[in-house]
Amino acid sequence: MSKVYEFVDRRLLRFHENGDPRKVVKLEREKMQFKLGDGQVLIRWLCAPINPLDINIIQGVYAIKRELPAIPGGEAVGRVVRAGPSSNLTTGDLVVPLMMPRPDCWADYSVVEADGLVKVDNRIEPKTAATLIVNPCTAWLMLKTYVDLEKGDWIIQNSANSGVGQAVIQLAWAWGLNTICIIRDHPEHRKRAQELRSMGATHIFSEEEFGKEGKKFLANLEKPVKLALNGVGGRSSLRIAGALCRGGTLVTYGGMSKQAHEFSTAQLVFNDIRVRGIAVGMSLLELDQDLVQRMLKELQELAVTGQLNAPQMDAHAMGDYEVALANSMDGKHRKQMLVFEESLKSKI
Repeated sequence: MSKVYEFVDRRLLRFHENGDPRKVVKLEREKMQFKLGDGQVLIRWLCAPINPLDINIIQGVYAIKRELPAIPGGEAVGRVVRAGPSSNLTTGDLVVPLMMPRPDCWADYSVVEADGLVKVDNRIEPKTAATLIVNPCTAWLMLKTYVDLEKGDWIIQNSANSGVGQAVIQLAWAWGLNTICIIRDHPEHRKRAQELRSMGATHIFSEEEFGKEGKKFLANLEKPVKLALNGVGGRSSLRIAGALCRGGTLVTYGGMSKQAHEFSTAQLVFNDIRVRGIAVGMSLLELDQDLVQRMLKELQELAVTGQLNAPQMDAHAMGDYEVALANSMDGKHRKQMLVFEESLKSKI
């Protein structure tokens, strides 16, 4: 006799058309019918950060399109409630989604293919586990796979107070690398600089400060800058590209300014810089999986020892999703986290 279906009540966020997330995402409730097949698990999602990738997918402008209607969510942490036959996971395991397209994370429960999940160490705080894949993996890959860096080497990055930027600072500090960190001009510049300094940033400039003082600062470095990390574009990308030594590499992972990325003829022709790009969601599918597993092992070890922590975030219950989405899009707030397990809200 075939197994009968089971049911679970769940809340979920869903969009039925692409557009402004503040308008098209709606909170819904349903009785989810499920029957676990081979290699499937039922997941109780605990919390999920709102990333630019999520916003772009809802808007319909990301390279990977979702079939509509769709439940958003590319990054989250959850626990296995029930494991189907032939699953490599067991009840109680703490897991994060790895592969694209990722499961529908902005919901209380989802049925997920177990081979698309990664078991993480239970000692890692949920908020750190929930943000382990996108930003830390982007930072790890940029620091490890484009340039051979040695202890004491220098790198430069803009958007240093972003989630990726904070991960870069923490990993660089753990590995003995020096960081030149550029942040946007802001009334709270000094406060933000101090926060980054506490994470291990070596030198911090605002965009305006680096424009005035950067050339003199770079001239006094004992070692050349081999790697530049660009999450902004526009004039900011031109500045950090100009900091590179001959044959240096600039890796772009975002375009927060929404302006075209700028590089000069002299930088490309006479300084022979390399310009690369990374989208971690697609990169994880293309990379050697032994490398991916080594990366995840190293990141978890750093998280367990407190050397890698989640960025500061504002926590919102699922019912407050409209505020969370609005805050994510206005450029004035910290990273936003949707919390599905109410007891976790005070810990984010």
